[in-house]
Amino acid sequence: MTRHRRGPDLSSEKGVALIYMAVVLTALLLFTGLAIDSGRAYVVKTQLTKAADGAALGAARHLNSGDPRGEATRIFKANFATGFMGTLPAPDPTEAPNFFALRTDDAAGVNIVTVTASATLPTTFMRLGNFNQVSVGTLGEATRRMVDLSLVLDVSSSIGSKWPAVRDAARSFVDAFDQNYDRVSLLTFGNGAKVIDAMSASRGFAKSTVMSDVPNALPGGSTAMVEGLYRGWDELRAVPGGQQSNFRVIVLFTDGASNSVPGNYEAQPGTTTGLRTYDFPKNNPDPDGQTWNNPTIAGLYDTQTGGVVGPSRSLMVANWNDTTVIPAVAWLPLTSFHAHHRSAGIPTSFPLQTAALTVDGVPQSNVRGLRQKNVATGRYPAQVFNINNAARNLLEIIANEARNDNGDYRIRIYTIGMGDLVRYRLGTMPEKPEDILMRIANDRDSTDFNNAQLEGKYYFAATEADVGPAFQALQNQIIRLSK
Repeated sequence: MTRHRRGPDLSSEKGVALIYMAVVLTALLLFTGLAIDSGRAYVVKTQLTKAADGAALGAARHLNSGDPRGEATRIFKANFATGFMGTLPAPDPTEAPNFFALRTDDAAGVNIVTVTASATLPTTFMRLGNFNQVSVGTLGEATRRMVDLSLVLDVSSSIGSKWPAVRDAARSFVDAFDQNYDRVSLLTFGNGAKVIDAMSASRGFAKSTVMSDVPNALPGGSTAMVEGLYRGWDELRAVPGGQQSNFRVIVLFTDGASNSVPGNYEAQPGTTTGLRTYDFPKNNPDPDGQTWNNPTIAGLYDTQTGGVVGPSRSLMVANWNDTTVIPAVAWLPLTSFHAHHRSAGIPTSFPLQTAALTVDGVPQSNVRGLRQKNVATGRYPAQVFNINNAARNLLEIIANEARNDNGDYRIRIYTIGMGDLVRYRLGTMPEKPEDILMRIANDRDSTDFNNAQLEGKYYFAATEADVGPAFQALQNQIIRLSK
């Protein structure tokens, strides 16, 4: 008899395979769901982080004025729309108590804005594993350094009818700073230099007072820029060491060139006065009549009040190369002198020229040097040539000293030049005043840029209509760097 061997029970094996297949497919679905839902969560997390970071930065920019929390909310919603990638609309992240936070680190001199946000994402495939939703959270942070700023405004007569535009732009500029944490001092210069609002040792400044103290009408006078810059530097130094902000700035606005030398003149012993010249040579079209081929020497002006000290002394010379001097003020002092200051240890005198600084790559004392030195006394005659050169040299020398200031933090200088006069070729070289303004700002575009010092910037306003945008551009630069 032939026996038949029974084969395996295929139906039983198929049943086991189906079970295995069901388990494997379920696992694959879970892993696929995890990958898909994790990917969605990653996209949500990335966008949430972008929105929070942007909100923190926007709020930091609006700490000085406006509504920083409102700005943070606006930016966050613009970058993370309700229901993004299927996230639940409630609760609204911007309505959470901890969405916006601001704290101040006085020791570090910074304000710190924190934006915290979270979103809930319903899952899809992960529901198979009883995971119905995923919570995603993030934190954005931005810092804004506190600012110590000296605003130094030229109020000389040459500004004329353009003054209202300058006044309004300066007031708007001041309004951009934080009255609770920043410090702002206001100074003007004409025949002399005045501190209208001194810098406080404590945090903050009286914003409305400083804004209203920008003169409503143009005071007038000449261009004692040397003394104006010096006093602006002194105001920054007046904040005690250990309390200075880590962003220290001088902002200088002018429509012309430095033309006054402050010092102790023998004609008025015991006082600090300035001797100045008119700008030369004549440039055309010069609609305001501010340049001359036969300039005048004038003085002596109190370096603070700008008033004439003693008898008025004035002499028009035949040409700018003329060696004639006013008999009573025949010689320049050996150095400048600065009697008005508040800070301890600030230098009170500077040489009238130096070989340590360059003008277009050439030592200052060579290209803009003084002439006809009296060997016995070491002094130079107070002729137009020497007064003009010394006034320009001193501006660069004091700016260099300010940028090298050994306070808690180094100082940046920004300058704004307005109108035709800053682009006329003036002085003994001749040279454009805006080149000097670039030099004292240590603008990277200057041929004499010093990469060992902090970089500033020069802004040009061709007309009064451009003054507001120039101040706005400068304001943006300061806010950007103070982050």
